[in-house]
Amino acid sequence: MNRTSKIIGGIALLAFGIVWALELFGLIRISLEGWWTLFIIVPCFVNIFNDQNKTGSVIGFGIGILLLLAARDVIYWADIWKFMVCLVAVVWGISLLFFSKKSSCSHCHTESEPQDIVMDGDKMHKIDVRFSKQDYRYSGQCFEGAEVHTSFGYACLDLRNADIMDGAVISLDCNFGGIEIRVDKDVCVKTDINTTFAGVDCDCTTQQLGSAKTIYVKGQCNFGGIEIR
Repeated sequence: MNRTSKIIGGIALLAFGIVWALELFGLIRISLEGWWTLFIIVPCFVNIFNDQNKTGSVIGFGIGILLLLAARDVIYWADIWKFMVCLVAVVWGISLLFFSKKSSCSHCHTESEPQDIVMDGDKMHKIDVRFSKQDYRYSGQCFEGAEVHTSFGYACLDLRNADIMDGAVISLDCNFGGIEIRVDKDVCVKTDINTTFAGVDCDCTTQQLGSAKTIYVKGQCNFGGIEIR
């Protein structure tokens, strides 16, 4: 770590410590909600002045700011993935245009078509979305379940007017991205999703009524958002 980085990091940590101490002694009244994001913001900010390749540090710093804004209810958790995708696109684009001698993108992935896999006798769709946005519509089709993975991307599963198998399972793995699931109003949706700095918004029926079909949405979401409606 060079001298500039040490000075910046020291000032940031010193200011944080002093402000928090004043708050604890009751000398000032401020909201420290979202303080944990400083453990992302400060190191990334220091690394901007220290790393030769600053793209990752700038993205990390921006994500930290977005998480702080979400923690303080400035932006909605369900929308944070949209801001993250915009951030990554802008920073990465600027880096490729102005700071890369060679235009190489070894971390980019092309979107693949859904693959069918068999799990517990059910035919499930395997969806993998990275650095892109993809819509999947199942109107008039049989839907037995799906495995959905997103990483810095967005996937939408439109199950309206689909022939949904009762008890179908949608397994989610969402990292720095977003997933939207749309169902008919008479479909019951039960969720079991573990989140880390993420939000889940389920605006649909959660209680089974009569002969209504039920689907189960489970999995995890890290630094992103899931919307079911």
